[in-house]
Amino acid sequence: MAAARSSSNDDGARACASLVAEARAELAAGREPDWSRLQERILAAGSADVSRRALQQLDRLSAVHRARALVVREPEPLVRPPARRSRAGFRTRPAITGNMEVRRSAHDAQLTLTWDTTPAIVGWEVRVSRRPDARTDYAVQETRMLRGAETHLELPLEELPLRVHLLGRAANGRLVRRAVISGLTRDNWSDRWQRRASAS
Repeated sequence: MAAARSSSNDDGARACASLVAEARAELAAGREPDWSRLQERILAAGSADVSRRALQQLDRLSAVHRARALVVREPEPLVRPPARRSRAGFRTRPAITGNMEVRRSAHDAQLTLTWDTTPAIVGWEVRVSRRPDARTDYAVQETRMLRGAETHLELPLEELPLRVHLLGRAANGRLVRRAVISGLTRDNWSDRWQRRASAS
């Protein structure tokens, strides 16, 4: 019985180590890991002790990643490209993914996103990206940090689609709430958003 438990612990430790290595590989490739999904997989993979150690490693990776991002990438003002007519057929449908609800409003020609927070969230990372044409991917144009109680964002929408990342984090850097809204333009602001499943 003891040998079986030891073998199970070894398997769980290897699985947790593999998931931490997966997070490192994502960061090395310049991509943001899905921290909450990795945490869930770690909790399912190992015993309480093994999972706790792996989660501590994951938290350290997340903290170092956030610190590096703040040092290396200072927020740049959102540069609006010259207004131009959209190419024929380049019409996007707004879509949202994540584990939170986001609302929109328009007052005096100002378009605003609003959402709810929770006491666990101490800060929001907001990334705004723009897509210049149908063959080009979104490129980040602005990154800003908001306090946990700040739950609205004014958007300078034009003809070119925007993508907005809303990432709510706890004091230890854990991702608590996440939403990604894509394809936003002034023309489709009032269209019904397509709800998509969160990426695993």
